[in-house]
Amino acid sequence: MRPLQLDSSDVLHALYNRPPRELSAHGIRYERLRQLFKTRFPESDPKFIVRAPGRVNLIGEHTDYNGYPVLPMALDRDILFTAAPSNGTTVDLINENPQFERRSFNATFPVAPFERGDWGNYVKAAVHGLLEAGLVSKSKAVGFHAAVGGTIPESAGLSSSSAMVVAAALAFLAANGVECDRNALADILARAERYVGSEGGGMDQAVSLLAEAGHALRIDFFPLRTELVPLRQELTFIVCNSLIRAPKSESVRYAYNRRVVECRLATALLSRAVTQRTGRTVKAERLSDLSSAQLGPAYPELGETARHAIGERPLSLSAVAELLAMTPRQVQREYCMQRDGTPLPEPPDGFRIWNRYRHIVTEAARVGLTVKALKSGDNTEVGRLMNQSHASCRDDYEISCPELDTLVSLGLENGALGARLTGAGFGGCTVHAVPTETVAEFLKKMDVSYYKGYVKREQARPFSSFNNLNDVMFSCHAASGADFWPVGEG
Repeated sequence: MRPLQLDSSDVLHALYNRPPRELSAHGIRYERLRQLFKTRFPESDPKFIVRAPGRVNLIGEHTDYNGYPVLPMALDRDILFTAAPSNGTTVDLINENPQFERRSFNATFPVAPFERGDWGNYVKAAVHGLLEAGLVSKSKAVGFHAAVGGTIPESAGLSSSSAMVVAAALAFLAANGVECDRNALADILARAERYVGSEGGGMDQAVSLLAEAGHALRIDFFPLRTELVPLRQELTFIVCNSLIRAPKSESVRYAYNRRVVECRLATALLSRAVTQRTGRTVKAERLSDLSSAQLGPAYPELGETARHAIGERPLSLSAVAELLAMTPRQVQREYCMQRDGTPLPEPPDGFRIWNRYRHIVTEAARVGLTVKALKSGDNTEVGRLMNQSHASCRDDYEISCPELDTLVSLGLENGALGARLTGAGFGGCTVHAVPTETVAEFLKKMDVSYYKGYVKREQARPFSSFNNLNDVMFSCHAASGADFWPVGEG
């Protein structure tokens, strides 16, 4: 991966695709981090800067780990590392946010994690993953010192954690003088982030690495493929933070991993049903393997087959086992294991397999239709598909919450063409498609109706506080993907 060889103003313009008057704040951030590095690591000078953007997913929620496409765009909000190689294997991290204490560890494989939830684990995930993949030599690895800062809201569904993993990976590669194909790196980091315990897909790492300014990015998986989708100036996407945090806590991690397991069970049940119906053995790893495009014309349409194979009611573990002709213990071992090696506890209300399946296949179709609508400039259709997506996320995948639903409703009342939750759900943000000419009016109305209205009326809810409205509600500008460049060169 080649470093940028541009002067400072050209770097900022290329990265953020914004007018010069809007770039000064970014320049100040970069200089602030460089000075922090010099203060906290006086024995060495910073050698390179790494930047990795967050993302907003326009449509395609929870489809990535099922092998179906997504449509995110990189944000002009990012994680920055000002860094230098260390003399040995030590990785030493200073965060400009005092909430995150100094962390250090050795880049020796395997890398033992900090306590669950520690911010340093996202850096460890990158280092561990690159060592495991053999991109950096386990016996000759060089660590790095870094001053870290970021502008991506934490626990907001805008991929601050994956941006941290990507930035740390680029810093580790730069410290070791290693270049890597970006597509290959995206795959490696998607696996690496599971180090923190969640069973995610590869969208966040791919868009952070592969995005281009002014475009959304359709991403297909297994194998990873991307398509740039131009974004027209007459439509603006606006992020609104619900102020309900969506952390990777135990309860949210269980809810997320439950849906991963339910999709695995849907794949197993449908594979068995297709095999029995056609007499041809079908072994699918993920739901996309059972699409018409993958199976071909020799196989029947799967809608009714899926309905009969899964049924529309929640299923107990024993019921799933009976349908698969397995024992409950076998089902747990084959389909319900989590990243930490433990089986997902059976949900008290049963596995909602049909609902999860229905969301995934309809959401995947909406991604393709949204790409087509964006290319043709059919903004009304873009909005309609976003509204359908939110309803499916709310009713079938059950990842919404009252605050997200309220933001979506208020957004539509205040002039959005479409609105939906974005990210893993359970809190975080919504994204709204708004005619560009009405953005200023929309932002004012949302401030009054949600932040000065709903939030104040519902004070008993666990809302996060904020100092600057622009930190929780802002227009999205499609930025370029991650990069690094030498300090003081060019």
